[in-house]
Amino acid sequence: MAGETGEGGGSHSQPEKQPGQAAAAASMAEAEVEELPKAIVRRLVKEKLAQVAAGGAEVIVNKDAMSAFAESARIFIHYLSATANDMCKESKRQTINADDVLKALDEMEFPEFVEPLNTSLQEFRNKNAARRSETTQKKAEKRRKIDKESLPQEQNDAADHGKTDED
Repeated sequence: MAGETGEGGGSHSQPEKQPGQAAAAASMAEAEVEELPKAIVRRLVKEKLAQVAAGGAEVIVNKDAMSAFAESARIFIHYLSATANDMCKESKRQTINADDVLKALDEMEFPEFVEPLNTSLQEFRNKNAARRSETTQKKAEKRRKIDKESLPQEQNDAADHGKTDED
């Protein structure tokens, strides 16, 4: 039978993929890898819609609209990162930093995002600085505690060595 594989003439058949079908399958697999997590996109969309909904009414978003949000966000991220990369290259650097992203937003004509992003970035930096400070303090306390515990042991070892020298 045409399209069947195997010798027994079994009913499990897999049609051969045409070159165009293989390319389409590969691009679909690549697109799946680049997709944003659906749960995160759904949460962001619902949170924002809850903020802007009149009278606190819940807005229902269908599956196609959610996919459109996710794809739009993915494309925006690609465009923003490419533009930020251009800013980075203009500065003759290889690492994109926050300033490159802010300049890219201006370049892309989204200046209204710059101030909120700057505020959010500063909050993030402050929170991380506080966290690093706490971690550094904890490590220093732990080191002091270990040093105090090992100090009596070293004194005992020194006393033991003194006894063996006397013998």
